[in-house]
Amino acid sequence: VTGDTGPGGLPIENAVDADLSPADQAATDAVLARQPEMIAFFEGMFGPYPFGSFGAVVDDDADAGYALENQTRPIYSGAPDESTVAHELAHQWFGNKVTPQQWRDIWLNEGFATYAEWLWAEYNGGPTPQAQFDEAYALPDDDELWTVAPGDPGAADMFAGAVYTRGAMTLQVLRTTIGDENFAEVLRQWAARDLHDPATTADLIALAEQVSGQNLDALFQTWLYTTGKPTAPSGL
Repeated sequence: VTGDTGPGGLPIENAVDADLSPADQAATDAVLARQPEMIAFFEGMFGPYPFGSFGAVVDDDADAGYALENQTRPIYSGAPDESTVAHELAHQWFGNKVTPQQWRDIWLNEGFATYAEWLWAEYNGGPTPQAQFDEAYALPDDDELWTVAPGDPGAADMFAGAVYTRGAMTLQVLRTTIGDENFAEVLRQWAARDLHDPATTADLIALAEQVSGQNLDALFQTWLYTTGKPTAPSGL
């Protein structure tokens, strides 16, 4: 177990399996060392980190192929990359604090956490969220991304790629539609929801409409509840 300190003295404790290979140990140490910076970055986007500590549990079991956003201590099977750590950290706001009322709204977890990955990539000099949107949108009409409606994917597709990627794309379309300032306000107010107030997509739409003064029904209908590739990136 190793310790670190995040913004405002936030305690960070990492439990890393001693059986990791030296290369995986080094890679893990390098990624986890960036957790304080990640927390500070996301606090600037979403508001204060919502819990009293953070950290990671890294297991020497890469074959399991998963990461799980346990509250304050995400679990990683094998050495995680930065994008995955950013994703699981974002879940502390979106998933652990702001929790969907029903499983059909799982995109409120995964779409937001994926969008946080996009923001972290941009912060590190990588592609912008719009560029990452464009890359996904360039996939052909028959790609599986367009076969699942992320706003109500059904039990079999609850964790399909579309829930993650098309969920994040929905947020980018929202951003381009209502503008950066309004979008930033939506993120902050959404993350500021009460810890004991489960959320629905209807709640998010109402918030975005209240902040922007726009009717956004068509946008969300197209991007969340309609299968098939939208005919235009705006979806309107």
